[in-house]
Amino acid sequence: MPGSFSRSTILAALLCWSLCGTGWSQDAKKIAEILRKAPAPGAKKAPAQRPKLQDEKKPVPVFLLRDRGKIPARPAFDSIRVRTRYGVLDIPNGQLVTVRLAPRLDGALVKKTAALLALMGTGTEEDRKAAADSLLALGPPALAPLKHLAATAGGDLPGGTLAVIEKLELEAGKNPPPKNKKVQARDEIRTDELSFRGEVLTESFALKTLYGELTIRIADLEAINFKAVGLINRSVIVTPNYQPNGTWLDSRFDVGKNKLLSIKASGQTSVENWNVKAGPAGTTRYNSFKSQQGFPMLCLVGKIGKSGKPFKIAEKYRLRSKTAGRLYLAIQPFDYEPGGVDGRYESVISITDGR
Repeated sequence: MPGSFSRSTILAALLCWSLCGTGWSQDAKKIAEILRKAPAPGAKKAPAQRPKLQDEKKPVPVFLLRDRGKIPARPAFDSIRVRTRYGVLDIPNGQLVTVRLAPRLDGALVKKTAALLALMGTGTEEDRKAAADSLLALGPPALAPLKHLAATAGGDLPGGTLAVIEKLELEAGKNPPPKNKKVQARDEIRTDELSFRGEVLTESFALKTLYGELTIRIADLEAINFKAVGLINRSVIVTPNYQPNGTWLDSRFDVGKNKLLSIKASGQTSVENWNVKAGPAGTTRYNSFKSQQGFPMLCLVGKIGKSGKPFKIAEKYRLRSKTAGRLYLAIQPFDYEPGGVDGRYESVISITDGR
């Protein structure tokens, strides 16, 4: 059988055939070259590499649940629609950084609460008592639907409703939410360019996880981090026109309380008439007679909030913020000739939730 011939046997036969004429010789050479490149008998074929999907290089968003669960997943949607006071916006996923969602009323809980509330108004005395007990058994989560239904009822409430609400409020008071956790009334949306409040217009999100597809109700979500640990990373150019004793540069970054702020700066400034050159750390060649906070002249500085205390950035800054507010940048003036400074500093700013 053909499979029983070895490579050496075939090559020997080809050499014999090559003596029969020029045409056979040319064919034999071609076949010999093919056999030379062919893998040896018993050699294992290298497994074909699986092509990497382009999406695998992108960071996987993390969906944070109100029960403290976390779901890393890729959205099965291309954008989020948000209603603002100025109109409706469609924001592509690629531009979103974080979305923090205000608490929603649980639709199923609202229906159950409404049915029990109706039974308290129309049922027998035994039914009314059972309905009130069932409302109390739902616990503090039933407070929001109850208050919502009470507000829409216009004061026409079944007897005993206020007593149920009071008992639930008393129970909720025994386990109050953390003081530093504020209950927001509107959704907060942060993109690469801006931050604003509004209402995300959807009841659920379709997700693609490592193990399959999921549909998460917006009522169960607390936030979505579209970029790793809420990362914001962008470059800002600061020129000598921005000085602490004059106008600060608005970086268009909002720093949250207890966020990790990292800034790396590079570049150069100079004062030709004084033969001075400096980087973001500034210069100590001349003593400053009025420099604020004692920072070196031509040093890069920043502050959080318009009335925030200035801090030295220099070439590298990394610290967790104690306050929240807009980040402003400036360059310490050269006291002897404030208007004679040329150059600029480039600041790469990162704001994360990380360590």
